[in-house]
Amino acid sequence: MRATVHFFRRTRDLLLALGLVFAVGCSPGIRPERKACPLPAEPEVWSGRQGKPGGVFVDTVPGEPNTFNWLVSEDATSASFLGLLFDGLTSWDPVREKVIPALARSWEVGPDNQTFTFHLRKGLRWSDGIPLTADDVLFTFQCLYDPRYPNRYGLEFTVKGKPFLVEKVDQWTVRIRTPGIFAPFLRNVGDLPIMPRHILETAWENGTLQKQWTVSDAQRHPERLVGTGPYRIRSYRPGERIVLEPNPCYWKVDLHGVRLPYIDFLITRFVKDQNASLIAFASGQTDAESIAPDQVGWVQRLAPIHHFRIYDRGPSTSSTFLWFNQNPGRNKDGKPFVDPVKLRWFTDRRFRQAISYAIDREGMVRGVLFGRGAPLWGPESPANTKWYNPNVKKYPYNPSQALALLAEAGFVRGDDGVLRDSRGNVVQFTLLTNQENPLRTAMATVIKENLKAIGIEMELQFLDFGALVNKIADSYDYEACLLGLTGGGDPADGMSVFLSKGRLHQWYPNQPHPATPWEARIDELMEKQLSTLDEAVRKKCYDEVQEIMSEELPFIYLVTPNAYAGLKERWYNIDVPKIGSIVWNLDRLWTP
Repeated sequence: MRATVHFFRRTRDLLLALGLVFAVGCSPGIRPERKACPLPAEPEVWSGRQGKPGGVFVDTVPGEPNTFNWLVSEDATSASFLGLLFDGLTSWDPVREKVIPALARSWEVGPDNQTFTFHLRKGLRWSDGIPLTADDVLFTFQCLYDPRYPNRYGLEFTVKGKPFLVEKVDQWTVRIRTPGIFAPFLRNVGDLPIMPRHILETAWENGTLQKQWTVSDAQRHPERLVGTGPYRIRSYRPGERIVLEPNPCYWKVDLHGVRLPYIDFLITRFVKDQNASLIAFASGQTDAESIAPDQVGWVQRLAPIHHFRIYDRGPSTSSTFLWFNQNPGRNKDGKPFVDPVKLRWFTDRRFRQAISYAIDREGMVRGVLFGRGAPLWGPESPANTKWYNPNVKKYPYNPSQALALLAEAGFVRGDDGVLRDSRGNVVQFTLLTNQENPLRTAMATVIKENLKAIGIEMELQFLDFGALVNKIADSYDYEACLLGLTGGGDPADGMSVFLSKGRLHQWYPNQPHPATPWEARIDELMEKQLSTLDEAVRKKCYDEVQEIMSEELPFIYLVTPNAYAGLKERWYNIDVPKIGSIVWNLDRLWTP
């Protein structure tokens, strides 16, 4: 007992010092407005366990959203908030693993499997009360395909480079024709947030669309960020927190006609120190937390005291990897993005394979993940059972094999232990990762020691996530980076990653033409798997993509941790999916 009391005193002092003592309620009398809009004529009715409005849900995130404009968003934090603010025509139920209606109450698929007719719910309104119609859907696709506004979705919603044909049938009906078979269409169209024409059309016309809905806009005028999702922004304080409140015009109700969501406020604090964030959850001050594998043990001991549960979800769908900047381009001053000497190393497959053999993944699992994880050899983890290919090439820890490959590529390790290339250049480079993620910084430290053992000096640079994204996505001013992807979906979700012209093709994005024959082959396979409804053919194509990725190693995959999530026991309607967020159904959670 004394040890427990001592722990909580230290916890309290740390939280106070960091300013992380959370209010778990709101001032008396402060409630969100829930009666501003009439109910839609065709709402979705929640028939499960009925709840009642009220309550505050508090959580934390390590980084801040970079934008609230989905045309610009390319990071997971921004995407998580966009998912609460906006909806698409369809949605995905991760528990039943099926496409379900959303803004469209129903649809028909034509006999050609390329024509989709969507029927919008009558009476839909934006969060500012303005009706949503087929014109908003057409406007969204108009923005999507506008060459003035490059975005990841513009590439993902094409078949062999051709866009979809979108037409208005009437005020409540939209017909979309794909230029060929597009296997994941119904699921993917749900990932496309519908945009409000009445708010953004002027910006689209004058060329400023991608400058709209910045974090500054959310801070100064949150009411202008109108959406269709369960929540809207109430207030935003950069560096501190974002508060969401129910969308008064949301299109879901319960059996009693009560408009969802039930929760009064979602309060998300921005906490870069993940240890502080975890302590806040373990001491009862937040409602949900992703728990790193190395932290599970001590957090579990506090569950009976603060009434939370830890869900062990098995292998994570996420992937962690490092890559080298292989972009041969130049900046606006004419300077190469990458030192030509290092570019020669990075573009040599033998060099990349040698680095992979030099990394002790099993040691990383033991030392960083406390045994709660596994080595990763390709784009998919075993968690994604449908698409995982177990037959990719593997690189067990083997420094001797690494040095043999380097020697084959002309590198020599001198008597001083330092590795040099065939021209006598010392092999050294800088690896970036985001400072908010302690697992990644720990992995980077392991890799540094592993590479030192074969004569390579790797410097580490830990950056704020926003600064890191700027380097890898805009300035290309970096040599190597360690990050990850959430994974777990359909192969089509990775089009922007795998296609050579994709914005998330990180090692060399936005290629005008495939830079290598193997990238051209991946382009061919990814397009082929999109254009067939034969699941076996799709699997065969994606299996080969995974094999090429593991052979060529543009991404050097590292480990995948087991997934753990903590949640306060006071919440009802928890329905944990095999893959996806543990609180994917926040619009239905309630507390007595």
